Amino acid sequence: MRALAKTFLDWGIQRGDRIGLLSENRWEWAITDFATLAIGAVDVPIYPTLIADQLGELMRDSGCRVIVVSTRAQYDKVAAIRSNTALEHVVMMDSANTPADAVVFSTLMRRADERGAERDDMFDSLVRSIQPSDLATLIYTSGTTGERKGVMLTHGNIATNSSVATREFGFGPDDCCISFLPLSHITARALDYAMFFYGAQIAYCPQFDKLPATMKQVRPTVFVGVPRVY
Repeated sequence: MRALAKTFLDWGIQRGDRIGLLSENRWEWAITDFATLAIGAVDVPIYPTLIADQLGELMRDSGCRVIVVSTRAQYDKVAAIRSNTALEHVVMMDSANTPADAVVFSTLMRRADERGAERDDMFDSLVRSIQPSDLATLIYTSGTTGERKGVMLTHGNIATNSSVATREFGFGPDDCCISFLPLSHITARALDYAMFFYGAQIAYCPQFDKLPATMKQVRPTVFVGVPRVY
């Protein structure tokens, strides 16, 4: 997460700048989310089912300077509308069939874990400087009742919901949550944040039809003993 945050900073991303997230549920989504929030930037999660024209509307309205996409198919949507947006950088999670003008996510992660518990004073200072009233994310409505609207949620709003709403459930390190609801919606993110907060583990399921198979895999292999799966 610190490695990706450093890349964003090197690209000139500043507090309040928008970073788009166009992806199914996967671990890179969470890394991008935390890296963005840690430096005071604002992430814009986007439903991966949107078509290019719909994506273009969101990109222009939000003013995203960077977008992180999951696959070549998602990249192609961005490429179709990029010239009419403020986008400066495109990062692609998949390493196969990567176009020349996209940065491969894995290249930004090279040797990142070698730093271990090493501290980064500048990074820590940025994290501490963020206030509860600072904007954290801009989430667009589905548009079923009219034009899509960007809903502004602050760090304080998200932190309160994540830590307080699940307090009575007793989640802990022995628990596992399968994340399959779209992370572009705040409900899934809030629950994932709570799981991280309580030290639980998360298994990402990118497609709903893969949920039964994911449940079979998670139960016998991720944990020793009998975990609770929500």
